[in-house]
Amino acid sequence: MSSVIHVVACRVLKSALLPLLDELYPTSCRFLEYGLHALPQRMTPQIQQAVDALTPPGVVLLGFGLCGNGLVGLQAGGHTLVIPRVDDCIALLMGSYEAYACDFRCRPGTYYLSKGWLESGYHPVGQYREWSARYGEAQAQRVVLRMYENYRRVALVAHAPEELALYRPQAEEAARFLSVDYDKILGSTSLFRRWIECARHPHLGGDECVIIPPGGSVRQLMFVR
Repeated sequence: MSSVIHVVACRVLKSALLPLLDELYPTSCRFLEYGLHALPQRMTPQIQQAVDALTPPGVVLLGFGLCGNGLVGLQAGGHTLVIPRVDDCIALLMGSYEAYACDFRCRPGTYYLSKGWLESGYHPVGQYREWSARYGEAQAQRVVLRMYENYRRVALVAHAPEELALYRPQAEEAARFLSVDYDKILGSTSLFRRWIECARHPHLGGDECVIIPPGGSVRQLMFVR
């Protein structure tokens, strides 16, 4: 296996991922802009551009989930892509696909927040503030509440109790704004660690990672369980 390892990931994962890369020593590490999943038609070409620019060929830890099919069609080129087998980043933050699926089954209609999403401003309160400056408070509130009208709960996901405490005020503010329940979830770095380990041993991807060999491309069926 090539010793060259690259990282291309969503910026929302940066704070959780960087401390875990200390022993991996990636050749390059790039975090793309927040919110690409909101426009999947933009997501694929931007990630493709980032992957194509990587030299030399090696293993690419791709820090995205399927994200509304935003990865479908992505070409590996001369690299091996190692992708967590999840629908979106929340399963990564919670520690496993099973943990995420269990919580979602028990509490459908949950809007999940994390340190990265709160810092990005890409959440109900952040969007309301941004759009208020453009369109006025009343119009911004109508639009945002309409966007999130099907949610019944805001859940903050973090890897440490200290992080839950630090970001709780912002998450609670989002819950109050939407008039829904607030909850907190103590996640885990375990899936992050298993995904990173696959960079060293892609053949061990198993059920938790999608491995795209050189010349291959991402297909939706690869993420179906």
